[in-house]
Formats: sequence, structure tokens, C-alpha cells
Amino acid sequence: MKSKILTGALAWLLAISGLHVTLNVGWGELWHDVQVMLGSARRTLVAGFLPVT
Repeated sequence: MKSKILTGALAWLLAISGLHVTLNVGWGELWHDVQVMLGSARRTLVAGFLPVT
């Protein structure tokens, strides 16, 4: 019974995490962040944008 609950909770965690990455972050951005953490890529500079009216 405990393994069934643990398996269900793990599946739920993976599904929600995958959905979050798909909708909010993007797999390419996540992969780039992993490469930066591992030291095989450089961090990209993101400049802010303020619209002028």
C-alpha cells in the first residue's frame, strides 16, 4: 500500500513539474541553465526593457 502511494506521488510530482517547465520555462531555457551550472556554456545577459511613451 505504501509503495502504491509513493509511486502515485512521484508520478504526480513528475507530471506537474514537466507541465510547469513546458508552460512557464521552456525546455530549451532549462537545458541552457543546466549547461551554465555545469560550466559548459556562458550565461546570457538579459537587458531590461522600459517602453517610452
